[in-house]
Amino acid sequence: MELERITVVTRDEYAGAQDPIAFVWRGQRFQIAQILDRWYEGRLDSTRMPLRYFKVRCEEGDVFILRYHELFRAWGILIPSHRGKD
Repeated sequence: MELERITVVTRDEYAGAQDPIAFVWRGQRFQIAQILDRWYEGRLDSTRMPLRYFKVRCEEGDVFILRYHELFRAWGILIPSHRGKD
């Protein structure tokens, strides 16, 4: 898997790590229909960066994993290797 930086719209647009409701990837906007799962990494280990993950289903039916990097306040999308680049 690879990671690409994306722009994310969150539920209240206040804090970067709030629930995502839409994102823009490769020039296309995806509206999130459902958050299927969420998990955290690095919260209990001071040697790791805190990361938040959201597995989402978009209105078009596609499922993606979005990652929020708390230190850099940056969103990314995990791209399965079989999807490749456009």
